[in-house]
Amino acid sequence: MRCKDPEKQQRIKTAMVHLFLREGIDGTSISKIAKEAGVSPATIYVYYNSKEEMLSEVFREYSRQSYQYLLRRMHPEMDCEELIETIVRGCYAFSTEHEEIFSFVEQCSRCPTLSSQVSEEECYCEIFDLIHAYQARGLMRAYSDRNIGALLFAPVRFLATNRRSLGADETNLNELVQILQNLLLR
Repeated sequence: MRCKDPEKQQRIKTAMVHLFLREGIDGTSISKIAKEAGVSPATIYVYYNSKEEMLSEVFREYSRQSYQYLLRRMHPEMDCEELIETIVRGCYAFSTEHEEIFSFVEQCSRCPTLSSQVSEEECYCEIFDLIHAYQARGLMRAYSDRNIGALLFAPVRFLATNRRSLGADETNLNELVQILQNLLLR
């Protein structure tokens, strides 16, 4: 059995994401991934059993990575206003700092087959633990997790996806933070 090399595996993942974004799921083949990663097709099978498995695993990993990025910016001592602002600005910052990963996750999340394999609730449960603590203290409205998730994440994703055409990033982010604070805080 061949040894796994983390650097080689990262090259494979990076090549797969590049191809997926450039050519779509149907245009992304094991042979193209191997060529772009500088490995043989057989090497890919050391790490993944199929293209579908690779796509699912990388989607799960990168989905979690975006939430971990947020969690590193949050702490239990934050007040509610700061929490909402941190989530909005953190999501937006991740999208600009990790543009390819953000685009890949966004596209995968619109694919029913892939999106069913990644539970957003599983990814952001720690974020909601903090939100639940604020709700229990009566500081945040007790909306459902699904609605709070939609309110917090969907508008930021929209701004991030359309940032080149919308312009005025800071103005839009400031306004969004204010809107969400007004909607969610008591």
